[in-house]
Amino acid sequence: MALDRTAGYDMLVQVSEAEINNQLATAFLAGLLFPGSMSVPISSGGVTGTADINLNTPVADLDRPRPQMGITLPFSGSQLDITAPVPLTVAPLGGTIVIVDAVAMVTQGTNQLAVMDFASTAPSVTVTFDASSAALLAPLLAVAGLTLAQAQNMMAGVVLTQLQTSVGQLALTPPIPVIDDTDPTTIFDIDVTTVNDTSTLDRDCLAFGVKMANDSGGNINGVTQSFIPAGSTSMVMMSNFWLLAKVMRPRVATALGIPLNALDTPLRLNRSVPAPGGQGTLTNLSARVDGNRIRVDGRATDSGTGWDAESNFTFFIDIALSGGAITVNASTPSVDTDVDLEWWVWLVSLGLGAVFGGIVGAIVAAIVLAVVEAVAEGIANNLVSSGIGGALGGLGSIPLGPIGGGLTMTSLVLDDLELRGSIIRSVSVPVKNHGEHESAGPFALDLDSGQVGSVVVPASDLVWNPTGGLSANGAAGLSVTGAHYGSLTPIMLSQMPLTGTLIAAALVPFSIDLPFFGLTDSVVFGVRTGEGRLAKCRAWRSLLVGGTFHLEWTTYDNPIPQLDIASRWSITERGDETEYITRDCSYCRSTPVARCGVFEAWPRLMTFPVDYEWCLCGTVLEEGEGVVNSRHGPLAYRLNGRRLVVQSELGQEIDCELCVSAIDARGHELFTCTRLSQPGVATKCRKCTPRTGYVVEMVAARSELAAWRPIPTGVQSVT
Repeated sequence: MALDRTAGYDMLVQVSEAEINNQLATAFLAGLLFPGSMSVPISSGGVTGTADINLNTPVADLDRPRPQMGITLPFSGSQLDITAPVPLTVAPLGGTIVIVDAVAMVTQGTNQLAVMDFASTAPSVTVTFDASSAALLAPLLAVAGLTLAQAQNMMAGVVLTQLQTSVGQLALTPPIPVIDDTDPTTIFDIDVTTVNDTSTLDRDCLAFGVKMANDSGGNINGVTQSFIPAGSTSMVMMSNFWLLAKVMRPRVATALGIPLNALDTPLRLNRSVPAPGGQGTLTNLSARVDGNRIRVDGRATDSGTGWDAESNFTFFIDIALSGGAITVNASTPSVDTDVDLEWWVWLVSLGLGAVFGGIVGAIVAAIVLAVVEAVAEGIANNLVSSGIGGALGGLGSIPLGPIGGGLTMTSLVLDDLELRGSIIRSVSVPVKNHGEHESAGPFALDLDSGQVGSVVVPASDLVWNPTGGLSANGAAGLSVTGAHYGSLTPIMLSQMPLTGTLIAAALVPFSIDLPFFGLTDSVVFGVRTGEGRLAKCRAWRSLLVGGTFHLEWTTYDNPIPQLDIASRWSITERGDETEYITRDCSYCRSTPVARCGVFEAWPRLMTFPVDYEWCLCGTVLEEGEGVVNSRHGPLAYRLNGRRLVVQSELGQEIDCELCVSAIDARGHELFTCTRLSQPGVATKCRKCTPRTGYVVEMVAARSELAAWRPIPTGVQSVT
């Protein structure tokens, strides 16, 4: 039997660093895990303000002391908006945020999941500005009395606070049910660690040790290497001992009709038992993994009047993958039978060959049935979502990364039982729309809506002109790639610069769309739309239809820039108070008030610097202080970039609309409004509570009490 490579666990699951990164990137683009942007207040060392951080695709690395993992969050188009000690806005800023924390398993109800738990630990957070940002920051920070190192540490503190208070945890697996039962194919407990492969292959991975019962062993510190084969993203390894002793042994005992304690672990008969079918005796039986097969050896005896016989047999069981399904096949048994016959048996010429053929055949059938139930049915039904009837759809109950939903198996190795393949992800970046268009003349396309028109409008992302080529419009940008259209993923799009504006007409090839073969040639490119979505496109001109231009696209519904208005109202002055009672018997107090409204524009995923324009009650506001007219009187304001303060007079009602427009560094404009509705009089009422009245009536004393008199002091009464 081969050496156990699972560090004593019943099962070892490993997910490659590359697969972890692909899952993180997919989840990030789908709007999960980390937020795409953070706008958080700063208050450190006398410095106050706001850090507006636009995050890019996170990258995990396992080149850390185990069990630590590093997460690098690139940021770009960000800003520091300092209000004190000196008003200062610095943008655009870019760089990296590196978070290092231990990976651990946590329990939530009846589930376990692997996390980086920021809320209960002290993760290391390092912020480093890129060279252009550092050059921009240094002289401006000096005015505020800050150094570059202080600014980086200040942002690191902001990020740490956000991680601990808002993010809390970064889940590296979905919740996995854990059950304390007698079924050896359900999970009881999971341990986790990281493997930092220092060889030139750098096969780092996240490793999970899985226990299937409360008496299972395992030492996660014993997992020191990656067993993921080249070309695979993960590996699920089931220990030989667990497979034979915990999964197969009880099923073999049931199939042979013998008690479980008749078989020692991993799988060896410890006493003579009746052979299957009630004929003969089974004296030896053992199973072990031999190479990539299960080898079964046994001995059976039988006797009759005038004869004794002993038969030794060996056969192999192959477990393989065929068409995505687990198959179990037994080899033809090798049987060596020794028969001792009395002289008169020869004379009778009894045929004894069928006796052991039936015994060995019954044993083969029983053990193969047990293996099928154990491996193909027992393991598959508990761990594989779609069973074994067809392609294996997923190993949904084992840890396969942040959004790992299953495993598509491509190969199976028995020693230890390895399931190899690619991980199916439970989350994908949704498609906003998909379409094709062909035209002999110019046209404009809005990739966000899929609308095609003959006139260029602000929402248009691409404009085709047969003489000029294909150009990006407005805030949209594009990049040509050498990747095939079908293989171009949202992750790949997110890593492209997408800053180009033109594909010349000469670069759009002439092509033929052949049935069953597809296009002979096309130009493939990625686009960031005016609204901030990612899209992939391909374009060509037909050789058969007079050069007609063809465009195909897929637009993904990833998170896009947003603009919100945060507001806070307070009363700054109160007039004389008036008290009155209403007809419904409510007691009220009414006071004329002056109100102050503080408003702040909160852009998300917009590239800084951002230019703001405010409009109050139909009047565009100028920077600084001023007054606007409303239908209830003048309103004073004070405007400073993204912050607006509005002040009413005593007793003045406010009822109008406040709007803000924001144009970011890419030329992308967002617009949002909110209704201001505040009364000029503050009134508080409470329901009047009727008082309960009491009537006192005097009644005459009872006659027997008429002669009552007080007892003199010091006189003792005698009864």
